[in-house]
Amino acid sequence: MTLSGIKNIIITFLVFLALYLTSAIWFEDTGGNFLTLFARNRPLVSESGLVRNFAFPMRIITGDGYQNFHVLYSSIMSDNTVREFCDEILILALSRNEAPRTVSPDFGEILSERVIIYEYAFEMPTEKFIRALGLRSSPLQQAMERFNLIVFNLANDSTDGVNIYFHNRNTGAWAGFLVEEAHVLERFLSASESVAADISWASSFLLGFDSNPYNNLFIPVWGENGYHYFIGEARPAHFDITDGNIQHTIRMNLMSFFDNPAAVYDVRGEGGPFAWADGNTIVRRFPNNIVEYVSYRRDNRNTELLDDFANALDFIAARDLFMTNDFFLAGFEERSNERIFFFDYILGGLPVIFTDTLKSYIGSHTSNAITVRFRDGNLVGYTRLAYEFAINTEVLDNANRDLPLYMLHSGLDLESLESVTLAFAAPHIDPIVGVGTMHLWVDFRMQDGISSMESLRAYP
Repeated sequence: MTLSGIKNIIITFLVFLALYLTSAIWFEDTGGNFLTLFARNRPLVSESGLVRNFAFPMRIITGDGYQNFHVLYSSIMSDNTVREFCDEILILALSRNEAPRTVSPDFGEILSERVIIYEYAFEMPTEKFIRALGLRSSPLQQAMERFNLIVFNLANDSTDGVNIYFHNRNTGAWAGFLVEEAHVLERFLSASESVAADISWASSFLLGFDSNPYNNLFIPVWGENGYHYFIGEARPAHFDITDGNIQHTIRMNLMSFFDNPAAVYDVRGEGGPFAWADGNTIVRRFPNNIVEYVSYRRDNRNTELLDDFANALDFIAARDLFMTNDFFLAGFEERSNERIFFFDYILGGLPVIFTDTLKSYIGSHTSNAITVRFRDGNLVGYTRLAYEFAINTEVLDNANRDLPLYMLHSGLDLESLESVTLAFAAPHIDPIVGVGTMHLWVDFRMQDGISSMESLRAYP
């Protein structure tokens, strides 16, 4: 090798070294460097596996065949034994070139049997669901356009088979498959017994609250002695109350939203929220603990719903370094050139709802814990209630309201109830105190959309 060639190699090495050292300085507060930032900003394609999360239900219900149920809200970022099994047999059934059976099962009987139920927070588009599972198409698409329930139960006409029913509660439509592969029955029994939960739930239909089994709701039951649970705690995610320089701390925490923190400048107006920007992005942190990211990049990419969904999850994981809680997909909207995804938090296997005080404090910033907005394939907006939630294993409280008894005597129109949600209630956090206590509440939502949240700490 000539002397000139050796010099070129050395120069090239020094250039890359300079880039690396510069990036280490730029990103020392964000836990990354130039190389990791480049890797996490690559365009994400469906093969990443993140699209599979779109098919995950809001919650999974398991029934033991003796009118006892367990309810588990389904974290979008982690697996469990039930979901692994159900996904496997879903792919088995949907990948065949067999039309689904036209069925009208007795849902009341199903609730009395050993069962696994997937509940979705919205009407799941069948085509998107199938593609999220990695399949190109399925005969199910011709039978049902959308659904919001999947039921897995033992087949009465088979000694070792499992039925899979897709159901749309709004239209009443059903479509069914029978899976009889080896060991399916054994694995179904194992999966349905694997959910460990310390709260028992009852069926409103089996309790006699509903005359129609298709109006069935699941209600937590613990009797007159109440249910002892560890309380939750909420605190702001982006500053330590003991830190005197709050703006500096928040700035460091939010630099992960920028490609090059060295190019970021302060754009806070007088009396306005903390705000920083570069040539393409602005990030604000409002006094009510809302973080808002706005991007002005536009490249008019031709993306599909699942691509945008996967990019939303990738953005959360790569950019919001203070996201510590599980969450689930609570809904989405598709407009002419926009797609919006809504996510809500999970704590202790239960959802987190906003108290009226917190809703008032947040105002019009967001209605959900996380909102991710796309326009023409570009992620243009991200809004999050920047709270960190945790269970305090040192403080017990007692939910001492017998819910079935309360519902019978409360004057609620039980036939018009759309959902009963047991949840931790997120409070408004006083910035001086820095920590908010979270208790269990129940949210009664009627079919006309009216919601009534009740504390479970005392009888009315």
